[in-house]
Amino acid sequence: MTQKKMTDFESSESNNSIEIPVDSPKYPFILKNIKNAPDVLYAIGNIDLLNKPSAAIVGTRNPTKNAIKSANKISKQYGNYGFVIVSGLAFGIDTVALKVAVSMKLPSIAVLPSPLDNVLPKKNRSLANDILKNNGLLISEYPSGTKVYKSNYINRNRIISGISMLTIVIETSAEGGTMHTIKFAKEQIRTILVADLPAEGNQKLKEESLPMISLDFIPK
Repeated sequence: MTQKKMTDFESSESNNSIEIPVDSPKYPFILKNIKNAPDVLYAIGNIDLLNKPSAAIVGTRNPTKNAIKSANKISKQYGNYGFVIVSGLAFGIDTVALKVAVSMKLPSIAVLPSPLDNVLPKKNRSLANDILKNNGLLISEYPSGTKVYKSNYINRNRIISGISMLTIVIETSAEGGTMHTIKFAKEQIRTILVADLPAEGNQKLKEESLPMISLDFIPK
């Protein structure tokens, strides 16, 4: 593993980071076994989190009020269970889940669709900093200077599910980007849980007999 000095990503243009090749003992063991595992992960923060029990919390960028409430409750519950919260730093459910972890002073992992020297979305850079200050981690499969394409966002989702023991869907449309994460989670034989909400995508997953989380039984 090639290690460089870790810094807050906004304080360095070169974005000094840690490179974790697939043959490194620090590379997440469960990610190594997925299809098309990244050859290298680039990381800033607490890389020990990569091999700890984690739960991916994913969903729409445009959540309903009930979905936001559900994301808060579920993130708190699994954080209290000792899971590292994993998400993609996107607006919506990703942001809610990661903010819950920060508010609980629990470490979390944000998986980026961009290199670490270009954290996206820009409006969530302050959240990314909060994650780092809270002993969390930012990771990407893209080296500094890499251009960001639409396909990066889909490819990123295989890492979100790939480093996580389970994937929890809060709210999604039937054709939403979250469905890419579910597809990857199924291929990777990960446990998938779905919040029992009326969204079209949630109901579609319910029809597939995926286990549902009844929000009535989650403590406030």
